[in-house]
Amino acid sequence: MQSLKDIIGDLKKKEPSKDNSPKKQKELFDTTKFERKKFPFSKKAKYMTKEYQAYGMRLAGKLEDSKRVSMYIKWAKEKPRGILENAYSFTIDYPNAKDKSRIFMWKVKELEQERKDKNEEK
Repeated sequence: MQSLKDIIGDLKKKEPSKDNSPKKQKELFDTTKFERKKFPFSKKAKYMTKEYQAYGMRLAGKLEDSKRVSMYIKWAKEKPRGILENAYSFTIDYPNAKDKSRIFMWKVKELEQERKDKNEEK
C-alpha cells in the first residue's frame, strides 16, 4: 500500500499542463547587476537629483569620508572630472593608507597647480 505522499507525488508527475500556454521563459542574463546601488550615506542620497551629486557621493563612499560629502559634491560640480579621476586613481594605489581622503585632496591640489602652470606657460 502506498503512502499519501507517494500518491500525490505520482499525480503531480502524470498531470501535464492542461493549458497550452508556453512555459515560463528563463532569464537570458542576470539582472541583479542592474539594480540601483545604494549609496553609503543614504540620508543625503535621498535628495540627489543631479549626476554630479551622485558622483560626489560615490567619491566620498570610496574614500570612506562621510564628514566631507558636501565638499566632494561641490568639487564634482566645479572641478574638471579629469583631475578628480586622476587623483582618485592615484589614491587607490595606497591600499594601506590611514586617511585616503587626505591623499586625494593633496593630489587634486597638485594636479590643479600643474594645470595652472601649463596655462601660464602658453
